[in-house]
Amino acid sequence: MQVKSTTITQKGQVTIPIRIRQLLRLKTGDQVKFVVNRKKEVTVKPFKHSSVMNLYGSLKPKVKPNLTGQKLIKWEEEAWPKAASDRNLRSK
Repeated sequence: MQVKSTTITQKGQVTIPIRIRQLLRLKTGDQVKFVVNRKKEVTVKPFKHSSVMNLYGSLKPKVKPNLTGQKLIKWEEEAWPKAASDRNLRSK
């Protein structure tokens, strides 16, 4: 078990020592959560977002960027029956 100490700043902030950041693989911008048990002992854990959030923006949209307004509505109206039909075929 490693024990490190740090000082609380006037703003209530603490610096996580470099060895602990390396051990937890924390980088600038990462988040941590503080877990307090019944004995008022605090554990600092890396806060990982759900995998869904990590995937946000990684897929190309099916809609072409130039589809706006009425064109988009028409595209959805045409695509919806086919998607529903395909889904019904797969569930059988």
